[in-house]
Amino acid sequence: MITPTRMRHFITLILSGSAAFTAQTRSQDYLKHDALELFRPVERWSAVAEVAAVSDKMEITTSGEGRILVNGATQDKQIPYLLTKAEYGDVRVELEFMIPKNSNAGVYLMGRYEVQIFDSFGRQRAGSGDLGGIYESWDPARLPGKQGYEGKAPKTNAARPPGEWQTLDITFRAPRFDPSGAKTEDAIFEKIVANGVLVQENATVTGPTRSSPLEGEATRGPIAIQGDHGPIAIRAFRVTPLDEETKTRMKELERYWATVSRAVGEGDFNTYQKTCHPEGVLASGNRQMSQPLAVALARWKQEFTDTKAGRRKSSVEFRFSRRVGDATTAHESGIFLYTFQLPGAAPQLEFVHFECVLVKHPDGWKMLLENQVGPATEAEWKALE
Repeated sequence: MITPTRMRHFITLILSGSAAFTAQTRSQDYLKHDALELFRPVERWSAVAEVAAVSDKMEITTSGEGRILVNGATQDKQIPYLLTKAEYGDVRVELEFMIPKNSNAGVYLMGRYEVQIFDSFGRQRAGSGDLGGIYESWDPARLPGKQGYEGKAPKTNAARPPGEWQTLDITFRAPRFDPSGAKTEDAIFEKIVANGVLVQENATVTGPTRSSPLEGEATRGPIAIQGDHGPIAIRAFRVTPLDEETKTRMKELERYWATVSRAVGEGDFNTYQKTCHPEGVLASGNRQMSQPLAVALARWKQEFTDTKAGRRKSSVEFRFSRRVGDATTAHESGIFLYTFQLPGAAPQLEFVHFECVLVKHPDGWKMLLENQVGPATEAEWKALE
């Protein structure tokens, strides 16, 4: 049981950004400080303050010194791959990038398996060489026309116009090997999301893809960015190792938030109450207050009753900007959208920045602290899509 004293200490520890807590997630922001510090020594890559695409050309312009990585103004076949110093197995990679017209690059998980980056905007049929595609493998010993194999096209073409900033969010599972070194399971791209759109799901790769900087297969490897096929600018690069504990926690928390959303939408007060810790706290930055969650629940109960009876419509959605934790604790931050509608009235939308502390009990995760930090904008909400 968590006593009030232990609870206050726990909340203080997490909200102070304790290194002891955040280190457990090992999420690494590669561009937070010196943009090249966490990569292997490399020539021709640089860090700039501003970058823009030249209209209708495979060319970019840059200015100043900053934390945006670039590999040159135009295509240059001599520019090497950019590789992280750290090596990873199961991992999540979040990338924000910009390419000019007709440019081409790629991000290689473990330095071996490529997710394609390409100016695919407007293409009616996307292939494995388009944005979000898993590039083909290559065997020169195969018959002509058959050397390329196993490439996987994205489910849809989610590419934005050249010159616009775009995102890739990749969840990757490394290959498995037995004690003798024999491979027992192939690598899998569990999920690839391009510009907020799911483009790959549970896609298997049996070996390194074409032009990978590293050969063979292994349990770990660096993240690599292709540099010699065209200009690319990178202004966000976050890498999060995904051990089994982390993946289990994330799946459980996805179910937790789905339960919260369902309870609000159906007016199921009893289920919603069970998602809250009996000693939980509600804080509000906007109202400059805090109180036991039990007090807030008593205040909200009538809204659940009215929703269940059809006297109002209610819903809540969550989007996250930061998620850290371990097997039994979690600190979730982001924005929630609460929508309600009374008979004859227009829907009312409330966007709220929030952070929550949760603890895991034998019967599931419980909300220990809900901090409604303050109002958010619709633009901020859309940015977390």
